[in-house]
Amino acid sequence: MFAPDPNPGLATVLGCTLKNIRQTILKVVKRLRETGCVTSQPQVRRPRNVGRKVQPEDVLAYALAHPRSSTKMISENCALSKSRVWTILNESGAHPYQSASVQGLLPRDVTCGASL
Repeated sequence: MFAPDPNPGLATVLGCTLKNIRQTILKVVKRLRETGCVTSQPQVRRPRNVGRKVQPEDVLAYALAHPRSSTKMISENCALSKSRVWTILNESGAHPYQSASVQGLLPRDVTCGASL
């Protein structure tokens, strides 16, 4: 049984022969000369905003008409993601389920004769 080589070459590490590496490099150089690009095919990406474009005004109008609606409900009705709905509401200053912070005690919180 042979001991593993302590200093394997690049071809051994990659599991291929030097002939394969040379062929790959020659292909890339040839492609670069012919097309000016080293990738084999241009990347095809899905166009953004497929379908109907929902304007931020639509989201705000729905949020104002339904003040107790959540971002999930708005996103389902406007066909947008929850994060996009939240961004539109946040940028406009409108927030679903906006709670009013109260600092101090309300009259019903103080009992008769209690001293603070």
